[in-house]
Amino acid sequence: MPGALNTILGVNILQIGRIFVLLGLAVYAVFALVVVRQVKLMTEVVSGLMVGFLRLIAWLFFLFSIFIFIFTLLVL
Repeated sequence: MPGALNTILGVNILQIGRIFVLLGLAVYAVFALVVVRQVKLMTEVVSGLMVGFLRLIAWLFFLFSIFIFIFTLLVL
């Protein structure tokens, strides 16, 4: 049945799945960049003991999302 579906539609279902996974991870990376920006704006307004730690966590979150995107790009 999967062979017939590929023949009828002329598309590879797995390739479409890969594209959607990569698009989802790209959106996740953009979201992480927005978090970094929001933390930067927040730390300019609010001062406290945890400002440096919050910036570090936001950047680690962004770098992790970029790493996951590149890793998935290489694996898929």
